[in-house]
Amino acid sequence: RPPREGQVIFAGADVRGRRPYDIAALGIGYVPENRAIFRALTVEENLKIAERKKGDLARRADFIFGLFPDLKKFTKLPAGQLSGGQQQMLAIARALVPDNRLLLIDEPSEGLAPILIEQLMDSIRSLSAHTTVLLVEQNFRMASQLADYYYLIDDGKSIQNGAMKDLINDRVTIQRYLGAS
Repeated sequence: RPPREGQVIFAGADVRGRRPYDIAALGIGYVPENRAIFRALTVEENLKIAERKKGDLARRADFIFGLFPDLKKFTKLPAGQLSGGQQQMLAIARALVPDNRLLLIDEPSEGLAPILIEQLMDSIRSLSAHTTVLLVEQNFRMASQLADYYYLIDDGKSIQNGAMKDLINDRVTIQRYLGAS
């Protein structure tokens, strides 16, 4: 739902109230929590439909398949036949087809086995060297290893923010809001 107060500014533009395709045109990519891949389409077709300009996939393929080499092996396979981790990687890869300046990834670890979470973390870590990543994640261990900066949000309100290295050492806040120790 849209924000009730405040501003959401990206590249000097307020994005509140804009249509999704207008937000995407600013260079913001979004990977939804539920992956939202097209299960009947092949991996390649899922990537191709993300092109904003003809040839985006061809230009970005080396980068994308460098991050997610498994996807290259399965380009002709229907996306519905991929494992959960591979589907998550496809969802992220699809958001990378256009050369986005910001990538919002919502709950990427949800429903994944621990070994797949580790692989995904490696990919996101590599990705963050090239693109700004805004990670929405309840898995504190994952978030603490990937993020430089954090916002704690409770009931839709930002209650605390700062350097992740400071939060890692704040056991009281971790226990109170994150239930982790």
